[in-house]
Amino acid sequence: MGVSQLLLKTLEALGDDDFKTFKWYLTEGSDSWDAIPVYRLEKAPRTETASLMTQAYGDDSAVNITAEILGKMNKKVVAEKLKKTYAEGRAPTAAPAAPPAAAAAAPAAVSAVGGSVVFAPTVTGSSTGTWNVTINK
Repeated sequence: MGVSQLLLKTLEALGDDDFKTFKWYLTEGSDSWDAIPVYRLEKAPRTETASLMTQAYGDDSAVNITAEILGKMNKKVVAEKLKKTYAEGRAPTAAPAAPPAAAAAAPAAVSAVGGSVVFAPTVTGSSTGTWNVTINK
């Protein structure tokens, strides 16, 4: 389940008055988060509110902000359920598969300036990204 869907499910657990209070907290902001402008939330239903939160704050922060607001509203049980469900959704469901065993490859020889020879390790798997190479004399 995506974060917007999880937030929607959480917001659907609130009554209409509690939902209005929740949106008020979002428009007020705090030291922990920037306010979402009133005009964006004033008539926003629960679906739009959940989407606005993930767009404005990102997944992790949207969940944390929701839990914090629910705590301020004395909805601690709802906040804990949200955090638990989010944490369970982020946990890996199975260990990642080990890469296939590669046959032992001989190191590749690369000619260097002045006829020197450099023995480099063989790279298996992804070879993209930043690499640091240490050369010892």
